[in-house]
Amino acid sequence: MEKSIDHVTTEKVSNHIPDDLEFFIVSKLPLKSLKRFSCVRKSWSHLFQNSNFMNMYRNYFISNNHSSYEEDGSCLLLQQTLPYFPNHRMLYLLSGETFENKVKLDWPPPFQDNGQSVFILGPVMNGIVCLYQGCTPIIVLWNPTTDKLKVLPHSPIESPILYELKYVYLHGFGHDHIKDDYKVIRYASYSVDAPNIEDYREVEIVNQTYCDVWEIYSLRSNSWRKIDLDMPQCYGTNVGAFVYMNGVCHWYCNDINEPLLVSFDLHEEVFCELGVKESWTKLFIFGPLPSIEHPIGEGSNGDLFFRRKNDELVWFNLNTQIIEELGVKGELHCCQIVIYKESLLRLGGIND
Repeated sequence: MEKSIDHVTTEKVSNHIPDDLEFFIVSKLPLKSLKRFSCVRKSWSHLFQNSNFMNMYRNYFISNNHSSYEEDGSCLLLQQTLPYFPNHRMLYLLSGETFENKVKLDWPPPFQDNGQSVFILGPVMNGIVCLYQGCTPIIVLWNPTTDKLKVLPHSPIESPILYELKYVYLHGFGHDHIKDDYKVIRYASYSVDAPNIEDYREVEIVNQTYCDVWEIYSLRSNSWRKIDLDMPQCYGTNVGAFVYMNGVCHWYCNDINEPLLVSFDLHEEVFCELGVKESWTKLFIFGPLPSIEHPIGEGSNGDLFFRRKNDELVWFNLNTQIIEELGVKGELHCCQIVIYKESLLRLGGIND
């Protein structure tokens, strides 16, 4: 018996893990954790250059996000403007394996009768949809499940007595998970001591003082406030320019020298540039896709949605590499698709 114990205690235990098992385990990590753990072993720092590992990681990424929309209780929200009918705006819920089920939704007030294009800002957050119009500062938070809505209040710079608002560009909507708050960020330009609108044409432009400001709205306080930041802005309201992920709003900007991706942390309320090489990991390369004009959204299971040059809306699946038509058309820069899940969250305030 003693010999047996001695034999067990003195036997050397191997700590070597085969590469294939190591790759299998590490491929299950989230991308952020995988990059952080690259310093654990020298071989891990070169994983993104290893074709075998990247194939394994991509396959797991797709399979892990390939549950059907019915299984996870989600569907797609389609905002559609028909070609040659700019005032004909429609909103649909799409569901089914090939999105064959289409339910038309009524626009909430105040967007029902004013005949202007309506856009969806960012993703649907916990069932809340942020709607806005490009030509006006009207912004609405809306829960289609309960049909409850909240029209965002005017900010101090929208006072017609002190200022004349020139234009407003919305840049992001998302959730501050630390404070459990929903926020909207925008860029506005206005003139100080503006004349009455009747006298506007009689005043020389050189006599007016123009100011630009970044503002952020908090649902918890139901108010706007100025934030002192100098960061690049996204001009216009083109679909596909705004992305939200993990508490950070991103937008595409055409700088004088080169295109930029600007990122704004909703909790810290600071901006940072993620355009450096170390910030990105190339997971997929696909294309060229025939006759594709521009992206209009993404799904939850590897589906990417595009508008074709003939105005047809299509989706491309990363797993099957197949392009299929949705059976609807849309106008340039005026169609969007976002993932939608029903929610009973109230909009009067976070803790109502």
